[in-house]
Amino acid sequence: MSTRTEFRRAITLAALCSLDIAAADAPVAPAHLLEAPAALKAAFAAHIGHTVDVLSFNLGEHYAQVLVQNVAARDEFDEFAAVPGLPLEPGRPKKAGEIDCRRKVAFATLDLDAGVRALAQARAIAAANGYKTPDNVILGADIFCNDFGWRAILVSDTNDDAMLQVTWTPDGKSPKAQEMHEDGWRKVDVAKLLAGGAKVAAAAPKAAPKTVAGDGRTRDFLHGIDADLARVQAEVGAPLGFEHISLGHTQLSMDVFQPANRKRVSTWLVGEDGAIKLWREDDTIPFDCNKPFTTADFPLAQLADLIAAAPAQIPSMPQAEVKDAAVRRSGLCGRPHVYIRIEDERGYGNVEYDERGRLGSAEIQ
Repeated sequence: MSTRTEFRRAITLAALCSLDIAAADAPVAPAHLLEAPAALKAAFAAHIGHTVDVLSFNLGEHYAQVLVQNVAARDEFDEFAAVPGLPLEPGRPKKAGEIDCRRKVAFATLDLDAGVRALAQARAIAAANGYKTPDNVILGADIFCNDFGWRAILVSDTNDDAMLQVTWTPDGKSPKAQEMHEDGWRKVDVAKLLAGGAKVAAAAPKAAPKTVAGDGRTRDFLHGIDADLARVQAEVGAPLGFEHISLGHTQLSMDVFQPANRKRVSTWLVGEDGAIKLWREDDTIPFDCNKPFTTADFPLAQLADLIAAAPAQIPSMPQAEVKDAAVRRSGLCGRPHVYIRIEDERGYGNVEYDERGRLGSAEIQ
């Protein structure tokens, strides 16, 4: 069974499960959302029941969802969803702090016909160029909270790195497209796309994961990782700049910025027998804290002792055991701290040490 079919069934099941809490007189969504956009809009309007602005609208053949702001109470945000042929689900309040972008259009001016046309064009572009058929288009602002309009993201079954974004104005006009490349987005002519002139490139061959055999010694990484960090550094061929370190009894994992390209991160794994594996390589995520830290920036020499002492930091969990630990930057992009998770028969506890090994917090989760 395809993932798409499973997703559709899951949505339908979730909708059916919500019927017992839906109002008995809730409007019913049209049986074919893309064939009756006016009826879909009317159903949402009746269900919402007051004047709102639209911050985003997800429109697809099998599902529709709208995020709205109450015009009379600007701190009230709600999300409503519809599944074909079923009563609309009750609105779900959204906290104001969860709303990243406040760009919007009045619900009265919402043009779902434009969304239907945009989706049809996105599907034509996908078919002409070898992308997967998109399930939906979304009306809203971009990640920078600009360029409010309809948006479709096209991906490929044959090339995980291929991505195409097509955008339209809220009235479904002025289509623009851009294609993802290693150095960022590049504009593509929409007429060229419709003519099939920008087909998905073949995926570059991927080398087999780099592995190094273990040394036969069984490890418990909660008792120390110094030697294995040095072994990974020898494989990298340069001092390690970390994004994140995770360790448990039987595995050590580290996300390391590549020395020649700080926009790429390599994930290295060390097994309990000492086997080293380069598991994956990824681009960094824009707006994340992409500032590497080194072994000199956290208390590596004390790490095993800090881990061993963690259960004693929460007196009400005297029999707790350490489950795992991590080293990562604190807050938005602060200094590297050590985070330790402990567990007993009653629950979990979290212990945090700062970059000097001083206790920062110790609390039951």
